This record gives sequence, structure tokens and C-alpha cells, in this order.
Amino acid sequence: MPAYIGRALTALSLIGVSAYIWFASEEFPANGHQLPQFTSGIAILLAIFLLIDAFRNGDRTEKVEFDFSFASKKQFVVLLLAVIYVPVMFEVGYFVTSFIFLVSAMLISGVRSPKTIAVTVVVTLPLMYAFFTLFLNAQLPDGWFF
Repeated sequence: MPAYIGRALTALSLIGVSAYIWFASEEFPANGHQLPQFTSGIAILLAIFLLIDAFRNGDRTEKVEFDFSFASKKQFVVLLLAVIYVPVMFEVGYFVTSFIFLVSAMLISGVRSPKTIAVTVVVTLPLMYAFFTLFLNAQLPDGWFF
């Protein structure tokens, strides 16, 4: 696929997502729609510039190359893991799922040093606990485990 078509498809996709956010935010109470609509409007404007630029400076020889290897897609695996993490956290518990999420995300992204993983978990979990419970006074989800 030519690169200018890829850029145009990207711009059209961004316009579609931004338009969805714009219309979905209409239902927000107490003028909660203002920030989502502002950011959606800015995103639509920038995407229109991207769309215009795709056809104005369209290099017909440049091609889009698709790479479906794990190394190029591991950020999507971590994103999927984060999406799964949120509902599971309420069933299993905050600390257990956070520990599993941190270790899994680091292993997927390529961190292999046990010392680095241990230091990250030992520092991150107490800091998150202190931030949410002491600073924000929020209740952390309790599940089967603490």
C-alpha cells in the first residue's frame, strides 16, 4: 500500500474516533462534555491537516511495510494485559493483580533481570499504595486475596 494512502486512512480513523468521543460526551452531566469536545475538536483539526498533507505531498513510490512479528506488536500485548488487569483487580485483589501485571509487563517488554524486576515491584507497589490510600484516601479493591 502506498504511504500516502496509509496516512489518509490513519487521518480518517482519527477523525472517526474523535467524532465518536465528541458525540458520546454530549451525555456527560454538569458541562463534563467541554474538555472531551475540545480535545476531540483539536484532534479532528490536526487529522484534517494530516489528510490534506497525505494527498498534497503524496510520494507515490514510498510503501507502507507491515511487520507482524511479536517484537513489533508487544506494546499491544501489554495494552491487552492492562485492559484485562482492571476488571480482574476487583475480583482477585489489588496487590496480587498489580504484582502479576508489573512482572508480566516487564517480561513482555524485554526486562529479564530479576534484580530490576524485584526492585521495581518493591518500590512501585508501596508507592502506589501510599498514593492511593494516604494521599487520595481511596479504597483499593479487595478481592479473594488482600
